[in-house]
Amino acid sequence: MILRRGVGAGLVGEVLKQGVPTIIWGVADSGWIFEARITNLATPEYHGYPVRPSEAIAEVVYRRYRAWADTEGEAADKRAAWACRMLYGFRDDL
Repeated sequence: MILRRGVGAGLVGEVLKQGVPTIIWGVADSGWIFEARITNLATPEYHGYPVRPSEAIAEVVYRRYRAWADTEGEAADKRAAWACRMLYGFRDDL
């Protein structure tokens, strides 16, 4: 689900000739942001890990994800965006 959300929100890095993104960011129901990097192009398989609140990419991912969730996402996507905001301490009034 996290990868599907990331792809749906357009949170992907460079796309290889095979149509496979090298990186996908996604937001879990818990609010955690995960970054998944391709580790096996043939399958394709990804290795994911949580993005720490101190990483600059976290707010970029949140803002893009939130915009997508608000306009195109389902109720679960909107809840995940809210959980992300609370967990990472992002402010929406900036």
